Parts: sequence; C-alpha cells; structure tokens
Amino acid sequence: MNDPLSIKGMPWIVKIMAAIIGAIFALTLSGDIDTQGRIKITFGVILKFTFSVAISLYGGAAFIEYYELVVYSHMAQGFVMLLFAVFGMLLIGIWYQSLQLLKGKPLTEIISEIKSALGAIFK
Repeated sequence: MNDPLSIKGMPWIVKIMAAIIGAIFALTLSGDIDTQGRIKITFGVILKFTFSVAISLYGGAAFIEYYELVVYSHMAQGFVMLLFAVFGMLLIGIWYQSLQLLKGKPLTEIISEIKSALGAIFK
C-alpha cells in the first residue's frame, strides 16, 4: 500500500507550500493583508485564497508538463507555481476591475485604488 505521508510525497509538499506562499503574497498585493500584516477574514478573502492556490497548482502543473520542465528540481517547479499564484491573481484583479469599469465605476476611482495598492506594496 502506498503511504501518502512517505518521503515520496515530499516534492508535492514543496509545491503546495510554494502555492500557499504565492497565495499569501497575492493577498498582500490585492490589499487584503495590510502593511502591518493584519487580515480580516471574509468570504471574499477565502475565495481569493482558494482561487490563487487552485490557479497555482493546476496552472503551474499544466505549464510544467506542457513545457517539459519536469527535469528541473522541485524547487524550480515550486517557483513556477508561486509565479502562477501571484500572476493568476493579478489577472483576476485586472478582470475584476474591467468589470467594475463596465458597470460604471469611474476610471479615476479605479486608478486611485491601484495607486493605493501599489503604495502599500512598495512601502
């Protein structure tokens, strides 16, 4: 019988940790985690975290298989998954702001939200 907690499962633990770290970084970029590290857990935050981890695991795994990156180390594959978590949430954020723009939200308000988020990132 194959034990899921054996040493053979270690590469997946590295990849899952990279996905979780990427999701936390994506929440920081989206402003859900403030500069003091505080987070208010809401349904939206849980949904964003879940989507970020899912994008990382599935998108990263598909990218790694498609471009035949399985020959690289598990840390390198974990980095690819981390990038998918962060940039996947970035694309979702762009899509969300585009929908808000189509619904009639003023462009100046969207720009001020983006400026405040960037200010929080680089503070």
